[in-house]
Amino acid sequence: MSTASHWKQYLWGVGLLLALYVLIMPHEVYAAGTAGGGLPYESALTRLRASITGPVAFTLSLIGIVGAAGALIFGGELTGFLRMMVFLVLLIAILVGAQNVLTTLFAAGAEISWMEEGREMMVSGPQSDLMRRS
Repeated sequence: MSTASHWKQYLWGVGLLLALYVLIMPHEVYAAGTAGGGLPYESALTRLRASITGPVAFTLSLIGIVGAAGALIFGGELTGFLRMMVFLVLLIAILVGAQNVLTTLFAAGAEISWMEEGREMMVSGPQSDLMRRS
C-alpha cells in the first residue's frame, strides 16, 4: 500500500468522524454560540467602540487629517521616519473618521416591514420616525 493512499484513507476517516460528531452533537451546543453576553470585558469594548465612533473622535480625526496633509504638503524634506509617522497619523485618522463619514453619506440601512401584504408598508430610516408608504 502506498503512502498517498494511506493518507487518503486517513483523511476520509477523520472527515467521517467529524461529520458523525456534528450530526450527533446535541442541539444545545449549536445555540450556545449565539447566546452571547456575559463576558467581563464586553462593557469596556462597547464603551471603546462608542468612543471611537463618537463626535469627539470624528473631530479629532478631521484635525489629524488636516494636520497630516499639511505636514506632507508644507513639510519640505521629511526624514523617512517622520514621513512614516505622518502617514500613520493620516491612516489612523481616516480609519476613525470613516465610520462617521460613511454613515453621513450613505445613512444606515432602512428597516422595511409590511403591515398588510400588498396594501401598506412601514419604512423606518436611520434618523426618522416611521413613515407610511402606499
